[in-house]
Amino acid sequence: MNSITSISVNSYAVSSPNVITGEDDKKSSTLILPVEEAGEAGKELRVDSASANINAVDDASDPIKALKKQIEAAQKLLAEQQAQLASAQRGKGTEEQKAQEVMQIQNQIAITASNLQVLQAALLQAMFSVDVHA
Repeated sequence: MNSITSISVNSYAVSSPNVITGEDDKKSSTLILPVEEAGEAGKELRVDSASANINAVDDASDPIKALKKQIEAAQKLLAEQQAQLASAQRGKGTEEQKAQEVMQIQNQIAITASNLQVLQAALLQAMFSVDVHA
């Protein structure tokens, strides 16, 4: 039996969510709503995940549909990066500046293309997998 393992690489820094810890923190207190005192049973932990770059799963019942959406987004990003590369190659500046910018964009393109291949492999696996635990 074949198995596919995927690793997703994100070239952007992911920040951690802000959490209220009970300590007086000016930064977190402005971002998070305070917990109302309602006794021990009513205490809740509130997390501000808006700045944490967390993607919610929209339709967990149809992973194929979700993978297709992710593939479309990756293809759009790849096309944008390729246009950015062409622009950088035509751009103004010294040859050294252009070469450095082109190398950075090529690195981004390589990461996006790799992510796209992982998504496509996951889609194929999801399309042809058989649930034997039913």
